[in-house]
Amino acid sequence: MTRTLLLPRSPEARLTLAILALLLVLRVIAILSSPLNLYADEAQYWRWSQELAWGYYSKPPMIAWIIHAMTALFGDTEWAVRLAAPFLHTVAAGFLFLAGRAMFTAKTGLYAALLYALMPAVTLSSSVLSTDGVLMPFWCAGLYLAWRLRAGGGLATAAALGAALGLGILSKYAMLYFLIGLALACLADAPMRRAVASRGGALAAGVMALLVAPHFAWNAANDFQTVGHTVDNANLGGDLFHPENAITFILDQMGVFGPVSFGLLAAGLAGWRTAAAGDKAPARWLLCFVVPVLVFILGQAVLSRAHANWAATAYPGASLLVAGWFASRHALIRASIGANALIALFFLVVPMLPVGQTRALGIDNALKRTRGWDQAAEQLFAEAGRVGATAVLVDEREAWHGLDFYGRGRSVPLISWRRYQGPKSFSERVPLEGAAAGRVLVASLHPGMRPRLRSDFGTFEPAGQIRIPLGVRGNGCPITRVFQLYIASDYNPPERTADWEARFDGQKEFAEPPCPAKD
Repeated sequence: MTRTLLLPRSPEARLTLAILALLLVLRVIAILSSPLNLYADEAQYWRWSQELAWGYYSKPPMIAWIIHAMTALFGDTEWAVRLAAPFLHTVAAGFLFLAGRAMFTAKTGLYAALLYALMPAVTLSSSVLSTDGVLMPFWCAGLYLAWRLRAGGGLATAAALGAALGLGILSKYAMLYFLIGLALACLADAPMRRAVASRGGALAAGVMALLVAPHFAWNAANDFQTVGHTVDNANLGGDLFHPENAITFILDQMGVFGPVSFGLLAAGLAGWRTAAAGDKAPARWLLCFVVPVLVFILGQAVLSRAHANWAATAYPGASLLVAGWFASRHALIRASIGANALIALFFLVVPMLPVGQTRALGIDNALKRTRGWDQAAEQLFAEAGRVGATAVLVDEREAWHGLDFYGRGRSVPLISWRRYQGPKSFSERVPLEGAAAGRVLVASLHPGMRPRLRSDFGTFEPAGQIRIPLGVRGNGCPITRVFQLYIASDYNPPERTADWEARFDGQKEFAEPPCPAKD
């Protein structure tokens, strides 16, 4: 067991280790050098990390625990919040090497590790801390350990598998897809069925249950906040058939896995494979962890919507499949790895460029959500102090999270306005009430929300603007985050009825004039 868990001194193992170590160093340097602010979700996870719990508003707790550990060591900085990301993906790629070697050959393990480590979604996820990045090492460990259990691994392997499954669920509920894959593998594969039905299978299930029980107890004590948000996020209401979304989904997955890699996966699924004849059980087994995720998220996209990353858990298994199917076609595998390496280089270098150079590349609009929050917080809270505000009220979730992190030394509370009767996001959990409602500095980003905001107050007087430059669009128009400021008092919000909502349809205040495209 020890020999299989440690990388032996084989050429493939040494090359895998060297490449993954190089990628890790480059990605850590990129994080330390990045001029980009935290994006809204990262700032939200940081806020959660300030108070350790077994669950949070919309996600299981692992990501907050990791940020808590990193910021406790290195302080509340952007790079500390993000620092774990490249290490997590490096560990995930290492487990894929072990899995590929156990299922096929060491060379297949090398290819699988590189296909995963260089896929575009992993490159992006290595520069920010996301729940996908936190989940992946546990998913990849689960693949390796489940295969080891199938191959006769003992109780230590079973306990490790249960830990990987439990910690994966504490990272993201998408780990439940792994259980679906495991169930399908039991149906399709007799050795897997015998392994799961053994004492080892029972031990794995027990360890997993022991780890996740406190989280679900927390959910039960908190009105199932995390579970409810996950159900709401599926958006299965209203018009439920959008077949055109299937094309968008497929194009998105090419961007997630890489264009050549996804093409090879599609070719393999269609039956064109170049692997040498032999034991087909590993590929059959891996399909149980790949196809259900892709089919389920494709169905979700057609019914309603699906973000590109929702199918991310299909791609560790897909990396192993593509490597196994095409290991003998070195040109194809190298083309896939090479294409992803070029994309990775672009994603690594470009975010570190100054605004003038990103403008020339036409990507300022893609980076705008991670710019300017530090400037906005400094100016906005200075203005709050100047006018004697008792609170700052914003009308956007992302604004609240950006200002919360970069204004963490503020002397007045930051409140997120509630358009609806109750909170609809974590940012809205604290209502405007009591002394905070006395003299409010409203910082509005949305012209269409301002008439509704005004109706909550007896007085609502314009107080200028704060303008934060974020770059330039491809058509030459400046990208600017404009906070329209008001001094508001006599807070008395009307009931959020359908009539109240309809009364303001089409109304705007202080809308920015459109910027005409330049010739």
